[in-house]
Order: sequence, then C-alpha cells, then structure tokens
Amino acid sequence: MKTRLKIVAYSKRAKWVIYPTAILVMINFIVFVVGSVYLGGDALNGYVQAGHYFLCAHGHCTEVSSATWHYSYWHAYASMGGILLMFGEVALFLNLGDIEWK
Repeated sequence: MKTRLKIVAYSKRAKWVIYPTAILVMINFIVFVVGSVYLGGDALNGYVQAGHYFLCAHGHCTEVSSATWHYSYWHAYASMGGILLMFGEVALFLNLGDIEWK
C-alpha cells in the first residue's frame, strides 16, 4: 500500500513567493519550447563548427545566426534554472514550516 503525501496548507508568505515564481517559470518554459519548435531545435542539443551555428532537435539541425544560437543557449539555461528555483523555494518553505504536508 502506497502512502501519498499531500500539501495541507501554505502560509501567506509561501503563496506570495511560490505562486508568482511558478507562473513566470511556466511561461518561460512554454516560450522556450515554442521557440525551440519554431527555430528547429535548441543550442544545448546544437553545436558550433567553423563559425557556423546549429540548433538541433531529434536528429535534425538548423543553421542559425550567432545571436539566435546564443539566445537559445541562455534561454535553455534560464528555463532549467527557473525549475531549479522552484524546487529550492519549496524546499526552503518546507524547512521553514510554511508548507505543511500530511
């Protein structure tokens, strides 16, 4: 028999921090995914070779400008950083007792 943990209550402070962060992280991640589909991949899967910049996804690569490649590179890290920020906030508020689990 599995025991499921549920969040019972949030403090007002936790709500004021976690909810806006979650909304911004979700929007940023969705923009990253849509941008990657539009551009034909992302820089983390892509590469730079002889001054040519490529974004790759699922075995297909698209040549782009240096500015586009660097945008994709930093947007990918910003998206991952946002997700890590959410985990960090939840861990912090769990330790502070602002989030109660049952």
